[in-house]
Amino acid sequence: MASDAQSGCLRAQSTTVTGRVLALTAAWLVIVNVFALLAFNRLNLAPDTAMAWMDPGSVTPARQSWDIVELHNRWDSYWYLDIAREGYYLRGPALSNVVFFPLYPLLMRLFAPLCGGDLVLSGWILSSVFLFLSVYMLTRLVREFHPGIDPCLPVVFLLAHPMAFFLNAVYSESLFLFLSLVMVYFARRGDFFKASLAAALASATRVAGVFLCVLLLVEFLRAHGWRGLFSPRVLPLALAPAGLLLFFLHHWYRFGDFFLYLNAQTVYGRDFTMEVSDFAIRNNANLVNTTLDLFYTATALLLALFALRVRLSYGVYMLASLGVALGSGTVLGVARYAMVLFPIHLIGAGLRSPVGRAAWLFASALLLALNIICFVNHYWAC
Repeated sequence: MASDAQSGCLRAQSTTVTGRVLALTAAWLVIVNVFALLAFNRLNLAPDTAMAWMDPGSVTPARQSWDIVELHNRWDSYWYLDIAREGYYLRGPALSNVVFFPLYPLLMRLFAPLCGGDLVLSGWILSSVFLFLSVYMLTRLVREFHPGIDPCLPVVFLLAHPMAFFLNAVYSESLFLFLSLVMVYFARRGDFFKASLAAALASATRVAGVFLCVLLLVEFLRAHGWRGLFSPRVLPLALAPAGLLLFFLHHWYRFGDFFLYLNAQTVYGRDFTMEVSDFAIRNNANLVNTTLDLFYTATALLLALFALRVRLSYGVYMLASLGVALGSGTVLGVARYAMVLFPIHLIGAGLRSPVGRAAWLFASALLLALNIICFVNHYWAC
């Protein structure tokens, strides 16, 4: 009787926490989108000049409107929409959509008929749905494996992240975050088949998905030891990189180049060499952009080292992911890349100092507002 009562109490608490984080996420979606609409229609901004390739006329400013759906279609959204409409193509040395992974645009295309064929609306709804699923899985992970942390707090840190608006834009971030959390949840429960399946889907969403294999391997070794690598229990792990391998095989079959993804990255400025000239300051906007990129990079690396103390697999995963991202020869996009590395939000929520937590959240919220203003006005915020 006592055990049944305790179990019922825990279920009730779990339901309450889940309801709170889902309500918090719904409130966040309303607040940031209203803010985005106001920021877009209030400011009359000249074209951005922060990057060297932003010559006058090269980036067309978005015209002010109250179309809340189109507000989520910026920058890389174009490529996901292009894949959903046209599939993959390769047109000479110019920018091509072959560097964007297929799962998110495939889901957009499949869901579009329910949205009247509107791919932008399809992408926005999918991103929002996967955001809700992400906060649910994050809460579940914290409640089960990090009982010392208030399960609502990591969600607060996630939603306050400077790049959090991308979680509801026509981008693959929320899908990838959800699959990452599903993978680590089942890995920690010892269900390596489900974990590997989630990792395979993640590796079909973003190239960073392949680094979930590192986390998966560390958790497998923790559960079964080195001898486990020579037993049938290791077989499910072979599924983990399947998404990336199938994507590369598609490139080989369609375009005759198995490593087309890597070769095409140079057109996007990822030439796997970092030079001093990459950090030459052109103007004030470029100075702010470069300073923030370096700040985000240094912070992410520091948190990755700290994540090793939280759990070895978390830290190894973060270091591998950031190492490869920086090895591409640029710090552009590191903040968005780091946002979906879930241990960051666990670390923030686990800070013991109330002042430290508040300072983190205040700074993040202000940077989030800045990036929303930049993103909707077609300024570089990636």
